[in-house]
Amino acid sequence: MRRFADLPVRSKLLGLILLSSGVTLLLAMAAILFYDSVDFSQKKIADLQTQAQILGKTGTAALAFNDSATATEYLAALQAKPTIIAGAFYDEEGKIFATYSKDGLPRAFPKAEMAGHRIEHGDIVLFQTIMQNEQAIGSVYLRAPLAQLPRLIDYAQIILLVALASLGIGVWFSNRLQRIISTPILDISAVAKSVIDKKDYSLRARQQGSDEIGALTAAFNEMLDHIEDREARLLAINQSLKSEIDERRQAQDALKRNMRELARSNAELEQFAYVSSHDLQEPLRMVASYTQLLEKRYKDKFDDKGLTFLHYIVDGAKRMQELIDDLLMFSRVGTRGKELVPVAVQGPLETALLNLKPAIRESGAEIRLDPLPQVMGDAVQLTQLFQNLLSNAIKFNSGKNVQIDIKVTTENDFWLFAVKDNGIGINHEHFERIFIIFQRLHGRSDYPGSGIGLAICKKIIERHGGRIWVESEEGQGTSFYFTLRKVT
Repeated sequence: MRRFADLPVRSKLLGLILLSSGVTLLLAMAAILFYDSVDFSQKKIADLQTQAQILGKTGTAALAFNDSATATEYLAALQAKPTIIAGAFYDEEGKIFATYSKDGLPRAFPKAEMAGHRIEHGDIVLFQTIMQNEQAIGSVYLRAPLAQLPRLIDYAQIILLVALASLGIGVWFSNRLQRIISTPILDISAVAKSVIDKKDYSLRARQQGSDEIGALTAAFNEMLDHIEDREARLLAINQSLKSEIDERRQAQDALKRNMRELARSNAELEQFAYVSSHDLQEPLRMVASYTQLLEKRYKDKFDDKGLTFLHYIVDGAKRMQELIDDLLMFSRVGTRGKELVPVAVQGPLETALLNLKPAIRESGAEIRLDPLPQVMGDAVQLTQLFQNLLSNAIKFNSGKNVQIDIKVTTENDFWLFAVKDNGIGINHEHFERIFIIFQRLHGRSDYPGSGIGLAICKKIIERHGGRIWVESEEGQGTSFYFTLRKVT
């Protein structure tokens, strides 16, 4: 079956036609042979019965008068029937009365039997009762070969010739007619192979009718139409995507160049800020020192207004030094930070509390905190972060007992920290502004500071991969929230 399945369609159709035709012919010829065999046997038996009846009528007198010679002469007439090889008369007692043997050959005759026939060793054996005045006076025995084998051989030869001729004609007709079936299928196969090999979806199979194969061809062509249309749309989309990818690649290249340029500029700016702040420190110190020395040595030379002017000069120089220090600190957050490693937050917080100990004692602040986890961070910058947030919470109090709560909850891969106070609060219009460098919401006379602390906090949190925001109401205290990555 595997070999048959791999044959071409044309060979399969031819084989099926020949197989079905051959089986049909064999069945028909077998039926004919069977019918002829049965009919021949019946005719042979009928002929013997007729001969037995004739002999019975002619031999009645011979049996009645016990004339065996006459009976023998009657049997000798069977020579005209070469198919009968033996015959005999039996008297009423079943004894042999007269016999006949073809070619005079001696034969063994059976005992008398009841009227009827049977097949014995390929011969028909027949007994016929002889009646006279409705009384049995004897019987006739005939034996003739059935002789079916030669007849069957003759018929088989004829059948074989007819079968060969029929198969030959069938092959010729099938070769002519099967093209109606196989040609469209082969055409579809050829087109499909060409489409696969050449990727040419414009090819179409030729429709040769409106039957099932024609419907198959139409469906195949319609499928190619859809594939061709989809291929065209895919090509258009691919071309569009290619153009978009090229544009994005160019944009990314430009962005990378800009990022490199920005990084270079930032590095230069940071270096400039560091150098500038470092170089400005010395002149400012000299201005402050000499102004203070001038006030000390020549105090009696200045009137009150002159002394006030000297005080302004010293105060301005000090504030300029503070601004330069804060600017230098802000520039170092991104460049002088250490590698982020697992850090127990309790350590940086305790350092910040130690640094703020005088301010905490003076304000009487009460600080409550949750158990603190480990995070991925820079311990020095985390100390600076907590110190700035706690310092603001202490500074911007409402004149009552300062209470500060530090709480921690989990948020996916981060720890969420909250630093809450009961201070003066912040108007929601200023939530974004407070994280911008040098942005102050109050005058220096009310609350000291340079306005850079929260900007440094934001930069530290962003360097740690987290985010920071504020929630507050004026007069209701402030809560600063920030996230730090968990240790994995």
